Amino acid sequence: MARFLGVFLACLMVGMHGAEAKPAQQPFVPSGTATDMPTGLAELCRAQPATCDRLAATPPPTVSTAVSTTGPDAPDADKTRLRLLKRIDGMVNARVRQQSDMLSYGVGELWRPSGSGRNAVGDCEDLAIEKRLELIDAGFPPERLFFAVVYQSGIGLHTVLVARLDGGDMVLDSRSSFVEPWQDTRYQWLIAEHPGMPTRWTTAS
Repeated sequence: MARFLGVFLACLMVGMHGAEAKPAQQPFVPSGTATDMPTGLAELCRAQPATCDRLAATPPPTVSTAVSTTGPDAPDADKTRLRLLKRIDGMVNARVRQQSDMLSYGVGELWRPSGSGRNAVGDCEDLAIEKRLELIDAGFPPERLFFAVVYQSGIGLHTVLVARLDGGDMVLDSRSSFVEPWQDTRYQWLIAEHPGMPTRWTTAS
């Protein structure tokens, strides 16, 4: 993922507090001070407002009856939703050929849905967008989905999709074949979207 300016500045602002932002007993990504949304996402919302509206489910999509019958208080809601997360995450990771925006579009940074068809390509944020759209279309509550920007030495800045279950936040990562709790990842967490609100971001501390 290219080091776009807005998130790079956020990285400097947060500093090296990744360990503090990810305590072992914290099931949900912390919400700190307000910060700017990533510049690539802001550009997507300007260029494709309909896609940005879909990410926030504005207006709400037609949901699949297989999932919509499972409300937040229904028995085994987390188990049902986790099965859906694993299915969509595995499908998109398997089908999309990962490559940089420079190779795909000729620019350093561009947030776009990767698609998941035969010729689908994209980098980390493109896969995260695609997973989110497909989850919403499958009936996953959009207000429980959000993007986060993380950092790891040797990888650099990286975007993941996070799904909020009743028991905690789960990470869908283009670099991993597992859907795992956010606190089990090895990333330094920098900034995160307010769940279901693409234009509202805070530091993850």
